[in-house]
Amino acid sequence: MLLRVNAINDETPFIKTFELVDPEGLDLPVFTAGCHVDLTLPDGQVRQYSLCNAPAERQRYLLGVLRETDGRGGSRQLHERVAVGDLLQVSMPRNNFPLDGEATRHLLIAGGIGVTPLMAMAHRLRALEADFVLHYCTRDAAQTAFRDLIAGDGMASRVRLHHDGGVPGSGLDVAALLATVVPGTHVYCCGPAGLMAAVKAASDHWPAGLPRCRGPRGCASGGETHAS
Repeated sequence: MLLRVNAINDETPFIKTFELVDPEGLDLPVFTAGCHVDLTLPDGQVRQYSLCNAPAERQRYLLGVLRETDGRGGSRQLHERVAVGDLLQVSMPRNNFPLDGEATRHLLIAGGIGVTPLMAMAHRLRALEADFVLHYCTRDAAQTAFRDLIAGDGMASRVRLHHDGGVPGSGLDVAALLATVVPGTHVYCCGPAGLMAAVKAASDHWPAGLPRCRGPRGCASGGETHAS
């Protein structure tokens, strides 16, 4: 698909959201929570980014992109070279990190830019009036994307913010969170390698009801799901 950049917003000093729409104003293909798309950058590189808006929305795709100074240049291109009105080549949405419809409770754990697929999950679960909580880990409030949305009516009671001040392990107590296995609960995690490793270690005693890793290509460091 060739989609137009309709809006670019600064979520944090290093994270921007890019709103993509059909140039003719047509509905976009349906996507599900956890989906990502392949995006062709101005120099021809292809990168994967998770869709973070509500799956019920048909008029736009919303991507959250962290500017990585030590990356391969893809995020820098989006931050520095892409402007409102530009046309970008975008693949059909694909989902390697889906919600499980059989769960009775969903525990979402996000670190940094890993919140993007989990935001789409939160939107979907809220629409279903499902039982869920999103634990969102960042350095501080200034580095927390989607703050206005999270503070809005209907989402604030579902989100727990954890700031570690740049000291890993001083924010969310993952071990305590996952110590008790609640029947019917599925755990979804996306974020930096340290957070992923902590969630894996803390949930080793959980029954392996799902494959232990189902990573979204557009996620910061892959994603995983555990189920009781």
